[in-house]
Amino acid sequence: MIINISVAIVSTKIPILLGHGFWMFNLPKANSYGFWSMMHEARTDFAMLLGGIFLLIVGAGCFSFDALLGKCCHTIPDSRQDQ
Repeated sequence: MIINISVAIVSTKIPILLGHGFWMFNLPKANSYGFWSMMHEARTDFAMLLGGIFLLIVGAGCFSFDALLGKCCHTIPDSRQDQ
């Protein structure tokens, strides 16, 4: 998801920021161009990008970076084995 959002930002929002085509990406039709126009168009993309980065760092339990770095992924003991 992070890669998809990054490509969407580079391919559609950077040309709006620059006001002309960027690399192989064409300039989309917009009412205005520049920083604030790009920020207006990209607010959902940035929210999803930051949410994905947050989940990559702290979320997903045993599959997250904090679990891999801290080796703190523990399983819940099954109380039925004691009976």
